[in-house]
Amino acid sequence: MIIRFEVQDINYEECFQNLIPQMISRTKGQPELSEPEKLLVKLGDDAVPVLLKLLSYFDTDTRDQLFVWLLGDNQDMFISTANTEMKEMFGGDAIVIGGLYAQDLPGPGIMLYATQVDIEYKQLVASPMFSGVLGGAAKIALKLASPETVEKTGIKLLSSNLVKPVFISTLSDSLQKAGLILALGDVELMDDTGMDLPTPKTSSKEEGLLPDAIEDQILDAVAAWLKDSI
Repeated sequence: MIIRFEVQDINYEECFQNLIPQMISRTKGQPELSEPEKLLVKLGDDAVPVLLKLLSYFDTDTRDQLFVWLLGDNQDMFISTANTEMKEMFGGDAIVIGGLYAQDLPGPGIMLYATQVDIEYKQLVASPMFSGVLGGAAKIALKLASPETVEKTGIKLLSSNLVKPVFISTLSDSLQKAGLILALGDVELMDDTGMDLPTPKTSSKEEGLLPDAIEDQILDAVAAWLKDSI
């Protein structure tokens, strides 16, 4: 299953403050660094306040590109935190996410995709939120569903007013605990039918290094900042 979320109300300042130090720590060990990366490494602990000052010189698209890159660069941590939170909320491995990445849309807009989502429906309906008559009805619906319609029945279950808000809140809270300060809006659940999905932008360089487009924007922002300081 694939689950698509609309990303709302990103706190760029806190996201960068939480995640940039980890990026710099990894970058120190790379054999070849670009000029912007060398600058960040040399700044050390002062890199974050400098980048926060540069934020005012970034347009929304540049901020979104950096946000998307940071999410992809820390994907394993976000997935682990999200699965831990959902295990506590729904009980056991009722919902497990295998992949998580963001897409920078034209204009101000970001979509978050949870992919390779594995759902154990029997375990889900056994969670505390499915108690009493409601839980019994959900169990009967899944029991009566044919093998061909179990997935569709499960999607309807997850899209219900009971489960969907809890799922959105749980994932949002888990991402915030991992350093992504944001709010998730509407969610769409889809069968993974092998459809072509947008792929995350990747760097042409080694993993963990800034993409070329972001490096150029950082240099432009530094130049604008220095000009304003004269």
